[in-house]
Amino acid sequence: MFFFKRTTKQEQAPERRSCYAGLRQLGDRPEQQDCIAVSDLEDEALRKEKGVLLTLADGMGGMDHGAQVSKLLVETLQEDFRERPLDAAPDAWLLELLGRANRRVNSFLRDKTSGGSTLVMALIQGGRLYHLSVGDSRLYLARGSGLVLLNRQQSYGAKLDLMLVKGILPASELAAHPQRRALTSYVGMGDLEGIDRNTVPLTLQRGDTLLLLTDGVFGTLSEEEIFDALCDDPDTALRRLEHRVRSAGKPYQDNYSAVLYRYDPDC
Repeated sequence: MFFFKRTTKQEQAPERRSCYAGLRQLGDRPEQQDCIAVSDLEDEALRKEKGVLLTLADGMGGMDHGAQVSKLLVETLQEDFRERPLDAAPDAWLLELLGRANRRVNSFLRDKTSGGSTLVMALIQGGRLYHLSVGDSRLYLARGSGLVLLNRQQSYGAKLDLMLVKGILPASELAAHPQRRALTSYVGMGDLEGIDRNTVPLTLQRGDTLLLLTDGVFGTLSEEEIFDALCDDPDTALRRLEHRVRSAGKPYQDNYSAVLYRYDPDC
């Protein structure tokens, strides 16, 4: 099994694991379109053979089937992670999992009006981290006194930055450009236009914290506010993060979800 949860505005408690916690909450939106999951941490054979897979997807709110796409995407990835043999290098295997999931989503959307989702995957295998992402959801590493963004987002903002460098766009228009946050790649668009991943794994240290976030969190809180919430155990850390999002009182608050994994070889 893997851990997957639906929540309503009344459900406040994150999921509980000794080294993992998950948060999935509605903001001021009519539908929950975020989806999170983690592979079965109690399956010792799965952990020894393949590791731990963290997944987070943010269904696109401007499309008709964002919720269905994010759920289908995460379920497909976790099912394939559990069932398919690890027959390639971990970074290539993640690409294979994404390819199968993307094809399944595109098949689902074939007779639908529209639908899409971002994705972040983090694979922890023997103390090594491999990651892959599509869209603008984020993967952070908290180590010591710092928070480091590990992935690059596929958004129009990157193209705008290049336009500024080339002198095509004035600096005064950069931050306020109406298309800055528009995605240039997302699952469900057909052939993906962009993928971010690492091919050389990052070696984790005991106590490292991995944090997967939707834009409902990082679009509301600063990185300093996010990092300050990460003390204590994972469950308490995400409760603090949730409290800060709610306390921000942002108008039209987006749904906000997070996956937190604290690395401990003995966990």
